[in-house]
Amino acid sequence: MFALLGEVQFDLITYFDGFESQFGADYAEHALIDGKPRLQHIGDKLDEIRIQLSFHSQYCDPEQELLKLRSALAAHQAMALVLGNGDYKGWFVLTDVTATSKQTDKAGTLIAMDANITLREFVGDKKAPLAPPAVQPKSPPVAATASLAANKLKAAAGSVRDNIRQMVAYANQAQAAMKTAQDSTQLAQQLRSNPQAALGRVPGLLTNAKQAAAPLQKMLPSLNELSGQLPEAAVIARASSNALGAILSVQDTLSSTNASNVSGKLDVAGGYLGAASSALESASPAISKLAGKVITRAI
Repeated sequence: MFALLGEVQFDLITYFDGFESQFGADYAEHALIDGKPRLQHIGDKLDEIRIQLSFHSQYCDPEQELLKLRSALAAHQAMALVLGNGDYKGWFVLTDVTATSKQTDKAGTLIAMDANITLREFVGDKKAPLAPPAVQPKSPPVAATASLAANKLKAAAGSVRDNIRQMVAYANQAQAAMKTAQDSTQLAQQLRSNPQAALGRVPGLLTNAKQAAAPLQKMLPSLNELSGQLPEAAVIARASSNALGAILSVQDTLSSTNASNVSGKLDVAGGYLGAASSALESASPAISKLAGKVITRAI
C-alpha cells in the first residue's frame, strides 16, 4: 500500500503514476513613487498535492475506484494523508477529480482508466488543530533490560506489519488471476458450438487457475500465524482457504476434460471460479482494516 487518504486506500497495484507537491507563500506588493516596489510577506499558501493514478480491470474495478474518489469529493471532509512508510503528510480536502477512460469493452464496461486528483491542505482552527491519525508512539527511554524487551516487541511488530503487507499483495495477485481466469472461462464457454476450439482453451485455464492458487497458498501460513493475534486475520484465513479450495476444484474439474464433456466442465469450472472470487471478496473489509492499521502504525 502506498498511502491512506481518509478511508480511501491506494495500493501499489492500483499505483501512483505521479505525485506532485506544490508549496508557496503570499507577498503583498507596495508601490513606491520612485524605484521598484517593495514586497512584504503576508502568509503562507496552502500546500497542494496532485496525484496521477492508473486503474485497470486486471487488478481492480476501475468503476469502483472512481466511485470511491467521487464519494470522498462529495463528502467535503478533511482527510488525513499517510504514506505507506508511516509518514503523516497532514489533513487535506479533495478538490478536483479528473477521470479519463482509456479502454472499454463492447458493452461499455470500463477496462482501463487514468485519474488525476488534487488535494488541498486543510488547517482548520489553529486553536484546536486536527490531530494526526492514531500512530504508535515512540517508546520513552527505559533501563537496558526493559529496552531490550521493547526492541524485541518492536521487531515482532515489524514482522507482523511485513506479513500483513505481503498478505495484501498476495490477495491482490490472487484477485487479478481469478479475474483473468473468469474472463478466459467466459470466452471458452462462447465456443460451445466448437468443442475442439473450446478444448484448446483448457490448458490456458489450468495455467490461470494455478496462478490464482499460488498466492493463496503462500499467504495462508502467515495468516494462520496471525489468526491468534488479530481477529481480522482469522476472517481472511477462512475466506482464503475457501477460495483456494474452489480454485483447486477448478483444476480437478478441468484436468479430465475432453471434447465430449468440455461444455459441462467449463460450466462447473465457472461456478467454482465465481465461488472463489466471492470468498476472497468477502474478506476485503478485513483486509482493508488490517492494511489501514499497518499504515497508521496501529499495529
